[in-house]
Amino acid sequence: MKRRVIFLLSVLFVATTAVQSQNSDIQVFISQINKDSLQANVQALQDFGTRYAFSNNRRQVAEYLCNRLQAYGFEAKLDSFHLAMEFPYYSGIMNDTWQYNVVGKKRGAWAKDTTVHLGAHYDAVSFKEGFEDFINIAPGADDNASGVAALLEIARITHTSNLQPIKTLVFNFFAAEEQGLKGSNHIINNISTPIWKENIVAMINLDMVGYCTTEADGATANIITYYNSDELTDMAVEFANTYTTLTPNTTTDYYMQSDSYSYNSYGVRSVFLSEYEFTPHYHTERDVFSTLNFDYLEQLSRLAAALMYECGVHNDYGTVSIRDAILAEGFDVALLCNPARGTIRFQIKGARENCNIVLYDLEGRKIAQTTISKGENNSHMAIEGIRSGIYILKFSCGNQTISKKITILQ
Repeated sequence: MKRRVIFLLSVLFVATTAVQSQNSDIQVFISQINKDSLQANVQALQDFGTRYAFSNNRRQVAEYLCNRLQAYGFEAKLDSFHLAMEFPYYSGIMNDTWQYNVVGKKRGAWAKDTTVHLGAHYDAVSFKEGFEDFINIAPGADDNASGVAALLEIARITHTSNLQPIKTLVFNFFAAEEQGLKGSNHIINNISTPIWKENIVAMINLDMVGYCTTEADGATANIITYYNSDELTDMAVEFANTYTTLTPNTTTDYYMQSDSYSYNSYGVRSVFLSEYEFTPHYHTERDVFSTLNFDYLEQLSRLAAALMYECGVHNDYGTVSIRDAILAEGFDVALLCNPARGTIRFQIKGARENCNIVLYDLEGRKIAQTTISKGENNSHMAIEGIRSGIYILKFSCGNQTISKKITILQ
């Protein structure tokens, strides 16, 4: 009985330590968000002069964003779609163009087809108060260079941290949002038709996240909610309180007015992060760099980064199976001791090639590695000196993979 109590206490200690480690890892990751980088990103987007959806430079802007993602190690491409419509509405101006979404992916280590989407539209408009040059002058600093800047910065620290997510991270820069969420509708329709090509566990949208007239410390931020997304909303509130100086305000205001609505209309769990004070420069030529509060933008960027990390790197939200491939008939692995001390012992069945075995921690860092020859059924991996915790053993044999969760005790 005494031995059983000690064992249960050891497991409880390991589980508690793992949660604390996860929280610490998120804090370390988001602390790399840099205000200077956010400022540079907004300025670069404003310097295009206009990001009006039907302006002649629309592909140039998209290629700039695509190149940025590629520089950060993402598989990035333009996702083109045809758009013909009257805009501004009732103006008599007919537009017939190709539009360019930008989609960048960082593949998940366990579940490549289970995805976490982040999004921000990059187009802008300026036609309020009789201002007529809406084609050539649309700086859109808050709406929505701020959201794009945040995603670019999160992509940067994902790269510099050598982050290895469990699920695939998908960064979307949407075109033609101001024309009725056209870019995001195109993307989600293609993913869902004729059958779902991805299992999207979360959509995190940033739109207008830079305007605030108060100090960022204690400032309110909107967490705009959607049906079927309570768990994601609760996480956003918790993380705002834990990892930022913001005061979260949950609301359904504006829930239909940004790209997360496109996703949620297809049943995808979504959250929309936005400023609490609505900018007075909305859709005008005055929506420029100097009107933004970059300390506030930094805090909202941290919140989005924390949500991405929890949804995509940890495996507590939108949990995926650790067996991430269709296995060849007869190929299987059995752990002979779990928890393990000093040595992990396992049995491999049906391996037709040599097996590569890698031990990862829950953040995807490689801890140990060994290779087992074909036909060697019973084997082991030494784990002396590896701290107590929960780990993943990944067995790769040819193009087949099995992953097993294991607890190590020292």
